Amino acid sequence: MSRDLNVTVFKGVRVFNGLAAELVGSTDVVIRGNTIESVGAATVTETDLGGASVIDGNGRVLMPGLIDAHWHASFAVIPLQAGMTADPGYIHLLAGREAKNTLLRDFTTVRDLGGPVFGLKRAIDEGALTGPRIYPSGAFISQTAGHGDFRLP
Repeated sequence: MSRDLNVTVFKGVRVFNGLAAELVGSTDVVIRGNTIESVGAATVTETDLGGASVIDGNGRVLMPGLIDAHWHASFAVIPLQAGMTADPGYIHLLAGREAKNTLLRDFTTVRDLGGPVFGLKRAIDEGALTGPRIYPSGAFISQTAGHGDFRLP
């Protein structure tokens, strides 16, 4: 039997759904790819899912990924002066590392509010890099002397 590496079942977890103050009691969560397919008493088994990964939650808490609505991949980990003078390839590599670190902090979706992240988004979407789902804005819109104004004094 081939193992479906894109399906994971969390069995016996308490779920924080973001809508109620109380945790949903012992339940199962099926994830296919990067999408939650079902939440509830799973009638699926490892055999039904073609050998998917099954994780026994043993009553632990499972919650959806966090969303950061104001994120800057290119400017989160590098000082402004370095960002203005460093090689663009170096900046993009640091942004890729920051994307992975952001995902490891449980942010599964981010809104990048300014910066050159379309390539990073594509690399993550294609599986070349690890990181959150990115919704990029593109170029900054900023007032004079705002945090998107990179002119020197």
